[in-house]
Amino acid sequence: MTECVETAVTIEERLSIDALRESWENLLNRTYDDTIFVSPVWLQVWCEHFSPKRPYLLTLEDDQGVSGLLPLQTIERDAESVLTLLGDPEVMDYMDGLAERDLAETILRALWTRALDEIRWDRIELRHVPAESPLLPALSSLLESRGRSVRIEDEEVDPVVALPGTWDDYLQTLSKKQRHEIRRKLRRAEEGAEWEWRTAGSRADLERDLPVFFRLHEASAHDKARFMTPAMRTFFSGLASTFLRRGELKLSIFRRDGVDIAATMSFLWRGRLLLYNSGYDPEYAAYSPGIAAVAKTIQGAIDDGARIFDFLSGDEPYKYQFGATNTFTKRLEA
Repeated sequence: MTECVETAVTIEERLSIDALRESWENLLNRTYDDTIFVSPVWLQVWCEHFSPKRPYLLTLEDDQGVSGLLPLQTIERDAESVLTLLGDPEVMDYMDGLAERDLAETILRALWTRALDEIRWDRIELRHVPAESPLLPALSSLLESRGRSVRIEDEEVDPVVALPGTWDDYLQTLSKKQRHEIRRKLRRAEEGAEWEWRTAGSRADLERDLPVFFRLHEASAHDKARFMTPAMRTFFSGLASTFLRRGELKLSIFRRDGVDIAATMSFLWRGRLLLYNSGYDPEYAAYSPGIAAVAKTIQGAIDDGARIFDFLSGDEPYKYQFGATNTFTKRLEA
């Protein structure tokens, strides 16, 4: 890589993301972690729905184009300006920057140097940063060199499953007890009934199934009902519409004897299936609809060629019934 030239771009409207879209998408092919949550399409939807007041997009360039990108924002909290990564940890399970793999820490340090010098801030709070991200050592070493105290703590558990090429091969990766339980609960959901597993493939499908998803999501737990505010519904609808057009939305419904009893919303992103949210009707809990829906989502992920099934944040016991192992995110404060 040749000598870097720093440039800074302030996001004032969606066209700022559009202007960088091609180079941003290209950088996703070369960065150390190409998660959906740092993609221009995801952040554009988020910005359109939540209109952050002071967002910043810092880029580092060489003669080959953009080699690093750091999406940031400042939030006023308790009379302080808090510098964070762009987005919201309530709806983004991973938050990070982007940089070419081989020089990631060096690039990120240069971007953070620019950010610390040119953005007004009182303290820093980063959430949901993947534990292995080079962003953490890049920023912490820079802050410490300036005499700033840094605290990095464990934040979330994000269980994942490595997927083989077939459903049968996947089942063989599980323990005998796990295989037995998944098969038993699938039989319970399916036997003695007419059942259907459908996945939205068109705008008409989405208009039919998104209200079903919202109903089942809110019915399955009180905290989910509180989470799904009108603003959050609008955001989820925007995500669903955008990623359906791209062929990356997997909104699926499990129907038994004419009743929709479980739903999952997932995204197929660069070989990874992310189980973003789900719900089921508690009145049908005897049929294990939630477990059946997850099992069928994993089957679909394998059929689509996904290599990783990511349950995203949370250590709910059901995830480990499917053979998940933990990955982690960190929280940085300074």
